[in-house]
Amino acid sequence: MKNNYDQETVTEVRETARSYIENNFKDVETIELQEPRKSQMGSLKIDGTVNGSADFTVSFNSDFTVASISLGEGFPDRFEECKEKSCDY
Repeated sequence: MKNNYDQETVTEVRETARSYIENNFKDVETIELQEPRKSQMGSLKIDGTVNGSADFTVSFNSDFTVASISLGEGFPDRFEECKEKSCDY
């Protein structure tokens, strides 16, 4: 199923996902992002890969803030100060 989001939405989702990961996780060298998609429940999500091998999925609230993130095997650890509560992004 192809999702047709306007360029502004695509840009906002990509920038937010990238910023969240860079500001909350250690040793992030590269971030590759796929196209945003709508989940079966209707939320906006984006999938990607960090450092060429660790998969993730970010789910967004309606205001484009991060609702949750699912991390695959080998994903970098969080910064110590971001373990209890997400750091600003």
